[in-house]
Amino acid sequence: MFNINKSLLYDPGQVHYIVDSDFRTLAQGWSRADGTGPLDLWGARNPGYVFYAPGRTAQPSGATDAAAMQAAIDALVDFRGDTLFFTPGTYTPATALAINVPDARWLGPIVSSPEAARANLVAGVAAAFTTTADADRMEVGYLRFVPLTAATMWSVVTGTDRLHFHDFVFDTNGITASTSTIFVDTAGTCDGSLFEKFVLLTDDSTGAMFTITGTLTRFQIKDFTHFHVGANALAISLVDDNAAGASGIIVGPGRGVTGAAGAVTTLYDLVNKTTAETNVTIDRFYGSVGYATTTTIVTSAGAVNDIDIVDSWIATVEGGAGRGAYVGAA
Repeated sequence: MFNINKSLLYDPGQVHYIVDSDFRTLAQGWSRADGTGPLDLWGARNPGYVFYAPGRTAQPSGATDAAAMQAAIDALVDFRGDTLFFTPGTYTPATALAINVPDARWLGPIVSSPEAARANLVAGVAAAFTTTADADRMEVGYLRFVPLTAATMWSVVTGTDRLHFHDFVFDTNGITASTSTIFVDTAGTCDGSLFEKFVLLTDDSTGAMFTITGTLTRFQIKDFTHFHVGANALAISLVDDNAAGASGIIVGPGRGVTGAAGAVTTLYDLVNKTTAETNVTIDRFYGSVGYATTTTIVTSAGAVNDIDIVDSWIATVEGGAGRGAYVGAA
């Protein structure tokens, strides 16, 4: 039905489809009253692999988005690399999902730009997406995430490792301001995980996109762009690191753009680390004028050598003398 990814042709995993009501309307022709639409025929030929949100009795389903999504998750086979494919539409689970399948893939339609994502996952409850220790090596891509105000969206528990999130957008624009609005809380190890090729959208005082409260290592955040619109202050934009034992963290390359001087204070905030050495590296982060200051791009409660900054610069206004190096607090 969809050419999700050519690489899947050589993968034994099964594709399961989540179908939004907007995608199966009669007007669009994907479904038809007589059951002869492309989606109807696909579901008939593949019983057990198409899940309707909210449910439909003719196929595996549930009465709510959360029930349909959980049914689809439960149908995935461990270790096989099964794909949960989200057709265009909006999915708002109002019950926390139990994400517990190793090597699972969650993908939307492939798009050329993260902001063009056609499938939207909206948190209807705190920790709507909660992993268990079994959800290792999970891949998530080509999706738009919208949080619930004052809540964490993804809660990653101890033992969930080697996650790969890519080609996505985290969109907080229009969400009621709260510094407790967070995309991912790595309460567990999350070792060997990578978040890349994404866009962060903010327009008010949200929380950091990532909070680190577990002793993770080998954690990368790279190839990202943050757009902060308006003059509302944003204290910590990307990472609030509260784990003294977390180390081996790389952030960058990345870009930050804000329309008002001083609207964004800090990119990365960290506690005093257990070992006074380079636990975190900021690599090639470039900020517009007003994206923090040269000394507040990083704020640290510990020794100055807990974190290092390499090849990172803040712009100058037109006609200025030149860029300035981000150096962090002295």
